[in-house]
Amino acid sequence: MAGETNPLTRFLGVGWTGLIIVNVIIVSLILACYYYYLFHYRPLAMINKPEKLLDFASQLYFNEKGKLHRLLYKMPVNKKVFTAHLGYVMVWFVIVASFLATFHNLCQYYNVSFYNTYRDIVGRPLYVLYGLFILAFLWFQYKVIKKEYDETKGPTKIPS
Repeated sequence: MAGETNPLTRFLGVGWTGLIIVNVIIVSLILACYYYYLFHYRPLAMINKPEKLLDFASQLYFNEKGKLHRLLYKMPVNKKVFTAHLGYVMVWFVIVASFLATFHNLCQYYNVSFYNTYRDIVGRPLYVLYGLFILAFLWFQYKVIKKEYDETKGPTKIPS
């Protein structure tokens, strides 16, 4: 475990057993959310489809337009939507992040010349990796919301 950068190991002294248990718990939670997304979640039916995707996302999570920024500091009102979307996003995020981390580790381990040149240019490749992780998360979040936005019927009239 020497040189391990995982915060559980580095700061809390968790060994291999603890890391495996934590990973099993996290993967189980992600799979449970993804199962909910696949088999139980139904997108909310909106009376009027907003013209903007951000307003649609805001209505999905907070039941009103213009409140999407609240995701940065507040849990959404519609927790079922959030849970389902989190399941979808995290499954794909973990796949992409695993490939990127594996590529990084293999290139370092086998001392690949082009990767060494890349490391000399960027200095700390982990910052680039973390940036790619964030972009992947945001991309998959966009994809799931866009999919539901496209599937939602256009503006409908409320019956009199």
